[in-house]
Amino acid sequence: MPAIPMLFSNKFNVLLLWKCLCLLVVLVGCNPPGEPVKCSTKDSNCTVTNSYGMFPDRAICRAGNVAYPTSEQELVSIVSAATKSKRKMKVVTHFSHSIPKLVCPDGQDGLLVSTKNLNRVLKTDTEAMTMTVESGVTLRQLINEAAKAGLALPYAPYWWGLTIGGLLGTGAHGSSLWGKGSSVHDYVEEMRIVSPAKAEDGYAKVWVLNERDKDLDAAKVSLGVLGVISQVTFKLQPLFKRSITYVRKDDTDLGDEAVTFGKLHEFADIFWYPSQRKAIYRIDDRVPINVSGNGVYNFTPFRSTLSLVLALVRSSEETQESSGDAEGKCLNAKLVTSTLQSSAYGLTNNGAIFTGYPVIGFHNRLQSSGTCLDSLEDSLITACPWDPRIKGEFFHQTTFSIGLSVVKSFIQDVQKLVSTDPKSLCGLELYNGILMRYVKASTAYLGKQEDAIDFDISYYRSKDPMAPRLYQDVLEEIEQMALLKYNALPHWGKNRNLVFDGVMKRYKKGGEFLKVKNKYDPWGLFSSEWTDQVLGLRNGVIVLKEGCALEGLCICSQDVHCAPSKGYLCKPGKTFPDARVCARVNTKT
Repeated sequence: MPAIPMLFSNKFNVLLLWKCLCLLVVLVGCNPPGEPVKCSTKDSNCTVTNSYGMFPDRAICRAGNVAYPTSEQELVSIVSAATKSKRKMKVVTHFSHSIPKLVCPDGQDGLLVSTKNLNRVLKTDTEAMTMTVESGVTLRQLINEAAKAGLALPYAPYWWGLTIGGLLGTGAHGSSLWGKGSSVHDYVEEMRIVSPAKAEDGYAKVWVLNERDKDLDAAKVSLGVLGVISQVTFKLQPLFKRSITYVRKDDTDLGDEAVTFGKLHEFADIFWYPSQRKAIYRIDDRVPINVSGNGVYNFTPFRSTLSLVLALVRSSEETQESSGDAEGKCLNAKLVTSTLQSSAYGLTNNGAIFTGYPVIGFHNRLQSSGTCLDSLEDSLITACPWDPRIKGEFFHQTTFSIGLSVVKSFIQDVQKLVSTDPKSLCGLELYNGILMRYVKASTAYLGKQEDAIDFDISYYRSKDPMAPRLYQDVLEEIEQMALLKYNALPHWGKNRNLVFDGVMKRYKKGGEFLKVKNKYDPWGLFSSEWTDQVLGLRNGVIVLKEGCALEGLCICSQDVHCAPSKGYLCKPGKTFPDARVCARVNTKT
């Protein structure tokens, strides 16, 4: 999540500045994000990246061509031609918001299949409460079209700039333990996938999967290695209203509260500010449709921001990092979180102003947002805060889920780490702290294995891959503690390499998924070296080079994995002997 501009030294000026900036942004509009695929000639000799402009290993991914099918028939033709020539393929979405290298084909001659133009809502059945869409339809389109028919997708990610194919491929979710849970893939009734086939089948096959097919549990979360999702049918619900109130508390009892809170409120989540010892609880439930209210959630960090302001904010954080100014980060973090809280995180009671809690409104106006995607070109006067074409945010995200049965212990372990130095996680709070969302066990082979809490952590990333972050040892220890002590599961669309190392051992039906993968794409044309490594089909995703531990490409176990030339060597972790962190040492002693 983006940091809020902090340019002055006192809270009054910050709040005044923020209000002025919001007004300016409304007046000038916003520059939409750039295309993830860029080609030197028409649709050939291409590069592909994500919306942040950089993969975790900083690799530049290349492809020979990109294709833009506009129908399933065209998609079949494209896959058939590539299969006939045994050409590697990868699916790329319109916005490409996944952090890992899911869109990178092997080599430089692969084919990118973009779903940008597969963007139609095909059918809405109000009686059956279903909707069929093409895979390039955005979450925002689905939400809006469903609402026009008096229907609702009950749970969804909070960022609406995702395509249906992309969010299904990575297991994206909202926050809930109720019903079937918050994962969008658990509301899929039918899916059509175009995969490679033998010559006698025309080199491409359309698989039609419904709830009676066991293979649907593999296809629901597939990392894109089964083929191209063509169409998806969702089971929806009647449109309803919600009531939202944010409550701020000390985090003293967060371990106990977190276990029960999600069972009490249908759309509960928690913002955790560990250095401030505070937590923000979202009390969020359905209310009768006749309850008065027309609230809107336009989440503040997902709005457009003046590029000049973003550059100043980034420069400020770079200066604090290079000078070791932890106190400055903590001061700014308090201003960020208090400003967000005073502005109700972007909630308004009527679409214009916030007058107080509870905010009541229709589900489609509260469940997701992302207005920085909306507007016409304005020559990058404004942009999404993470747009790589400007000097703005540049961050890593570490996101994992920990079972409810042990989540209290994990939270307490993090609190113990923070107690040794309360300033150690102020950097996270510049990005609005740790977002805790509830996820439920899924039937999907690569879905959640048990009811859990998903911890979403965003933090500063340097443009210099050899430059460590402030308190990197604490952040590394939290990440490794989650993985090695608590057997956390990764979010497939986020994270650095080390989070995926050996991860398939944690999925009870991981072997079943690989069988389906081999059936749908026996030649591995939709696979890559990276996906094979993640799925345990090749040596792991660890990259061994100087500085690799600094960016989560390896778990630090030898001096060379860090940056000895910079004075950084591997030292044992503080919590348990198997974790190792990259820590600053005096190399002269």
